[in-house]
Amino acid sequence: MQKLCKSKGFTLIELLVVVAIIGLLSSVVLASLNSARAKGRDAKRMSDLHNISVALELYYDKFGTYQVAGTGWGSNIPGQGCGCGWAGYEDAGAYGKAVTRGLQEAGFLGAPRVDDPTQNPGYMLYTCESGQVYGLSATKENPTAQDISNIQKTCNGTGGNGTYTNYGKNYSVANKTY
Repeated sequence: MQKLCKSKGFTLIELLVVVAIIGLLSSVVLASLNSARAKGRDAKRMSDLHNISVALELYYDKFGTYQVAGTGWGSNIPGQGCGCGWAGYEDAGAYGKAVTRGLQEAGFLGAPRVDDPTQNPGYMLYTCESGQVYGLSATKENPTAQDISNIQKTCNGTGGNGTYTNYGKNYSVANKTY
């Protein structure tokens, strides 16, 4: 009579269970990484707005206005240029030079934040009260209720052309709230 040998190794069921556990763990890790990436992008947006805000304050100290001359919407139209609008947008049309490039060229910002004109622009700058008040806004991926409440109290945060109402911005830095 022949003796049956029990071979050593894993059964197919055991291998499938291990593969399923590894798949489950990797999906949890990837979900956590995506959340961390979103928080990182939000932190960068907040940092960018803070840096632009500091540059605007320095510009205001020198020129007495938050409207950066020769930049923003209308800067390619003679006699125009509100020094506001999409802060990092420039094109061959009405926008011309980005506000952030104007701040950098004036020596108030280390590097301009320039958006790709084929993509949705990121940061918006509104000036109110004849250039004495500004609201600088962005869209966070994970805004808090406080972020949303704050933007609605800033310069042109709401209304017919408001950053929150029409452009979906949900985070802002401003020198005055209403």
